[in-house]
Amino acid sequence: MIEHTVVTAKHYAYITVKGSPHFDEFVRAARIFKSDPSYSASLHRICDFSQADMSHVTMENFLRFTQFALREITLAPNTKVALVAPDRDRMGILEQFALNIESGEFRLFTDPMDAVDWIQS
Repeated sequence: MIEHTVVTAKHYAYITVKGSPHFDEFVRAARIFKSDPSYSASLHRICDFSQADMSHVTMENFLRFTQFALREITLAPNTKVALVAPDRDRMGILEQFALNIESGEFRLFTDPMDAVDWIQS
């Protein structure tokens, strides 16, 4: 399951990934997020994978999603994107995602509250 909540007062979206979503679910959730009336390229984002089982996610599928994101979900140059890993072992796959996106400012976290603090700073 992938859900998002836009916190308009703080100008960020909190995207929660739970369970074991597959590629198609990521694409569908991204399209729903982009169609949200509050969406903008400058909206900061917290992508929280801390409750997700990513053991089935291959680097190939994550890079495939990266290509989709580059085409479909724009980021303004100064947009902050916090990626919260489910554990230290999965930080590498999120780091590869961040390295493949040229726009925005990415940072990796293991604690969701640290991500919120960084987005709001």
